[in-house]
Amino acid sequence: MFFKSKQELRQAVWDYMEKGDLVTFPRPCYGKVPNFIGSPAATERLISVPEWRGARVLFSAPDSPLHPARCEALKEGKILLVAAPRLKGFYLLKEIPSDKAWEASSIRGFSKFGRAIEIGPHLPKVDLYLTGAVAVDKKDNRIGKGTGYGDREDAILSDAALIDEKTPRVALVHGVQVFEDLSCLTEEMDRRVSIIVTPKEVYRVR
Repeated sequence: MFFKSKQELRQAVWDYMEKGDLVTFPRPCYGKVPNFIGSPAATERLISVPEWRGARVLFSAPDSPLHPARCEALKEGKILLVAAPRLKGFYLLKEIPSDKAWEASSIRGFSKFGRAIEIGPHLPKVDLYLTGAVAVDKKDNRIGKGTGYGDREDAILSDAALIDEKTPRVALVHGVQVFEDLSCLTEEMDRRVSIIVTPKEVYRVR
């Protein structure tokens, strides 16, 4: 299927996922990174990849489908750097009791259990970067919800030398959000992903 613009693609994905009941709260998923059914299964697949197992410090966007992965990171004793919604700050979470991991890894839990921080080279380097998406492709392209926050998160961490071109950038999505090639819609400035994880597959796109 050919899409004339990013927004046309987003609309098609949102429509398909809503009509197919492939998303859970918050609904409707329009204007959001879809909280897809199966994100816990995608997390189970994620934690089996070598990049996860070898990571000590993770960054995660605040997207809802990443909540299970954030929780798992804290349960495993990893250090978790998170961005608040709309980039209203960053928080560092570590040494969280296992029974508090789910609450701490929620958006409300960031400020309750985490420490507000300024991004800078004084922080530990990120070993694995987690992001949500509306759509991704097998060429490494990522399309977000259209606000630009995902690209800005990547840029802020890159400028602080917390991530670089070698840092694995992982997108957790439903299988219907994975396309063959969206290069005609993306621009040079758009941030890329290197691994795509769905409930059923792991794609290494670089």
